[in-house]
Amino acid sequence: MKPISSGSPLLQVRHLSVGIRKGRTYLPGVDDIGFQVQAGEIVGILGESGCGKTLTALSILGLLPPGIQVIRGSIRFDGLDLRSLSERELCGIRGQDLSMVFQEPMSSLNPLLTIGRQIAEPLRLHGRRNKRLIEGEVLDIMHKLGLPEPVKLAAAYPHQLSGGMQQRVMLALAMVCKPKLLIADEATTALDMSTQAQILHLLQGINRDLGTSILCISHDLGVISRLCDRLLVMYAGKLLEEGTVEAVFADPRHEYTKGLIGSIPHKEWKGKPLLGIPGKVPSIEEKPPGCPFAPRCSKARVQCTLRFPDPRHLSADHRVCCIGETEYV
Repeated sequence: MKPISSGSPLLQVRHLSVGIRKGRTYLPGVDDIGFQVQAGEIVGILGESGCGKTLTALSILGLLPPGIQVIRGSIRFDGLDLRSLSERELCGIRGQDLSMVFQEPMSSLNPLLTIGRQIAEPLRLHGRRNKRLIEGEVLDIMHKLGLPEPVKLAAAYPHQLSGGMQQRVMLALAMVCKPKLLIADEATTALDMSTQAQILHLLQGINRDLGTSILCISHDLGVISRLCDRLLVMYAGKLLEEGTVEAVFADPRHEYTKGLIGSIPHKEWKGKPLLGIPGKVPSIEEKPPGCPFAPRCSKARVQCTLRFPDPRHLSADHRVCCIGETEYV
């Protein structure tokens, strides 16, 4: 799916396919997707586990593990073709202009280094040499992100912090160089509601006060609806629906999107059963031809199993890939 065009984007992904090696072949974990993120925009990628969201993020950063590689497509960031850069050139961008907050802060933070030293590391890697200035920048970003007692916290170790505090530290580490784009991969997973709300507030503040664009990856519709301007609905490596959060939530058009939104508890539905989506996301070895959601879709037709449909533009800011849409539009 080609990205919706809206001026010159900060990040532009076109026809991206990511293959997972099996024997002598590569099976598509991400299959011909395209999207873009404008400067100052917050874009969400929504979908169940196993849909290819994290693979997409790691492809952008050039951090795919062995046995997985980009097999097709282009990734342009701030005018640069990221796929044409050497590892050394990518290292000059990661952490400086393009950062990521990973899913599990405890496994991402080094247990042997103090918090202050870890937050300072991106500054050192990108050429800062003055120790006093580095310490000042570390304390400044900790203060901006609302971390309590920055001086005392900087001397602490990861195991001494709660999960929510570790996630704030990860945000500080990712933001200390003031990047243009932050990728937040399930940044609120496994946090209680109060801490989750605090992290979302921090992300909104980063976007508002520092002008940082954010690509938010989540399976939580509540997070997407509260944080994002626009969302991409991803399933089994494909993009099924794209649009503004307002447009998609008000009028979801793909049956998968309808199922996700219909599963959200609401006070008006008290006592009524929530909608569910039968079945599960297919593995890359089981992925059917045509629309990958067809085996779980109550409105699937024969055509759905034969080919993946071209996107239908429902409006300037809303489109869907669904053959069944011809019945409704």
